[in-house]
Amino acid sequence: MTEQAIRRIVETYHRKAMREPTKRLRAAIEQASKKRCWYNGWKHEGQLADYGILHEPMRVFLSEAQFGDICAMCDFLLKKANAQIEKSNDDGDCAGQARFWMEKLLKALMKSEANLGEKIGWVEDFQKRDEYSLADFANTMFDKKNTLTKEDWSRLADMKIAKFKNAPKEEADGESDDDVFSWLDDKESVEEIEAALRNAGREDEITAFRKSIQGRFGNAAFVAEAALADGQVLEAEELFKKSLEHDPTSTTTQARLRGFALAHGNLLEAAAYDAESFFDNPTVAKYDQLMAICTVIGLADVVRKEVFRALETGVRPDFTETKTADWPLPLVASRRSLVEEPQPDFDLLSELVWREHCPADALSFYKQAAEQRKRTGELRVYGTNRQVWDVDWLMADRIAPIWPDEAIAIWERIIQDSPDSWQGDYDNIVRALRNMKPILFAAGKAKEFRARVHGLIDGNKRRRNLVEALEGVLSDVSDEL
Repeated sequence: MTEQAIRRIVETYHRKAMREPTKRLRAAIEQASKKRCWYNGWKHEGQLADYGILHEPMRVFLSEAQFGDICAMCDFLLKKANAQIEKSNDDGDCAGQARFWMEKLLKALMKSEANLGEKIGWVEDFQKRDEYSLADFANTMFDKKNTLTKEDWSRLADMKIAKFKNAPKEEADGESDDDVFSWLDDKESVEEIEAALRNAGREDEITAFRKSIQGRFGNAAFVAEAALADGQVLEAEELFKKSLEHDPTSTTTQARLRGFALAHGNLLEAAAYDAESFFDNPTVAKYDQLMAICTVIGLADVVRKEVFRALETGVRPDFTETKTADWPLPLVASRRSLVEEPQPDFDLLSELVWREHCPADALSFYKQAAEQRKRTGELRVYGTNRQVWDVDWLMADRIAPIWPDEAIAIWERIIQDSPDSWQGDYDNIVRALRNMKPILFAAGKAKEFRARVHGLIDGNKRRRNLVEALEGVLSDVSDEL
């Protein structure tokens, strides 16, 4: 018997053996995909697909299926799932279930007896019909990277790049470096594409690919990171600058570009990035970093003046439409303010001028911050179980030796504003009273202090924990008297 005759017999036997498993799996897919699915997320009600019925038929089918059988079943599942997805409104549930079972078929296909070139050819054709991205065959092929030829790597790279170019743009509309288009799976898939290009001997195309990502999606700082990892410093710097134009508030991008500026010896530009970082999120630490480099380049006084003016008015000196004539640093990100109403930062101003030994100015800015919160309806909440605002305690402690009446006024407000439902709030009331006690005693106002505590007890008789804490304060006073 010839080899061809034996092959025909084997094929005939295999077709007969696969007839029933194929029929059962197709019937299960038909049943799972015929339902028109919908889901109301607000009411948590709807009708969802149930692809769980594929479990046993799929197991039996894959135990004997060969390459041709699996390809045909992938086509059948794709056809039925596409039709179901088109008529469903279930937040992608049926697509997710179909994708799960398509992955099962994919893994079996990659383990089948066909050569890799044949598999890639079939996948290229399948991908054109996979409009809902139910299968990402290209990623799985990387599991067999040791068997790929340069030609295979080249075809694989082209497949993945084609998928990138055909991806709907709305999938990539992210607002941060981490919110990247879903199919790429962040930077890992980009690295896979670049690896495929390298293994295909097409290293010269990597730069163009990176720029195509930057041009299509604007903010893809991880692509710049990849260029930097490859030692492509100039390319990375250019990509980081483009990324900053898209997302000027990215602290990672700002830090990278600051590092490039320092490496070039351009302290003026490095200071500009420090200023960008400071104005995006003003803190004492960022102010110190900005002033340190400005001192080196001789711009400390003018930058300090402009920073203080910006904190007091809420208007940045480095925005395109608000740049002042005295602002000495270059604009590193051409953008316009999106803030409709300026937001001064009197709390930070108070801290900065206190460090310059100007207590009167510090207290004045503190009061302006309190008035600003009052106007905007922002409430300060005290207590160990709530957000603790240390600035009030800090200011009262600082000014108590200078203006004790002002400190007492702050402690009184803490007492009045502290909610009464948490033990931590009672602790803050007690702390404020004990801070007031030595000042009032020294002024000969011990009776007034006792009257204040008694008034709090009388007004909170139903709050036993608070009354107990206040009686403890009175006990301390009695001991001292």
